[in-house]
Amino acid sequence: MGDEKISSRDAGGLAECFREHARDLFGYACVLARGDRALAEDLVQGGFEAAAREWCTVRGLTENQRRSWLRTTVANRAFSGFRRETAFRVRLPRIEARYRRPAADTPAQAIAAMVLQQCWQIIGDLPERQHAVAVLRWQQDLKENEIAALLGIAEKTVSTHLHRARRTLIARLGPDYPFTDDDPEGAS
Repeated sequence: MGDEKISSRDAGGLAECFREHARDLFGYACVLARGDRALAEDLVQGGFEAAAREWCTVRGLTENQRRSWLRTTVANRAFSGFRRETAFRVRLPRIEARYRRPAADTPAQAIAAMVLQQCWQIIGDLPERQHAVAVLRWQQDLKENEIAALLGIAEKTVSTHLHRARRTLIARLGPDYPFTDDDPEGAS
């Protein structure tokens, strides 16, 4: 039937069906919904909405057949809802795990912040050209050829300044140096 309106005769028959079966159907829905009255009301409403859509079939049934049809419809709606909820509860931990940010490792973040601050202090103490090259590479994220063009020096000179800056950082930070030799963050 969709969004079509039912005739006034059929509406009267549906209203009579509602008066005849709604109370018992609500009690049945309360059992299915484990006492959740709001859910039971929704199930009964859904059952009668389905009856309205299928009224041309339901109106030809005997009262016992209608009661059975309505109970089956309400039960099917309840079980479908329970299956959806169960599926959601099963998927929810995976969804949360996928999109939840990992818990902050506050001590590690604090240490990393202190080491980073030390790195920038050391870089600040470098000779002027090494300092400029280090800042352009590691803070401004420029490539060696871009740094060379910007400062008017050879790429090999840029590479040498970065290598010397890295060696100074390693020597001054010791075990706190945050990069390994194969780590691209510490590379030029």
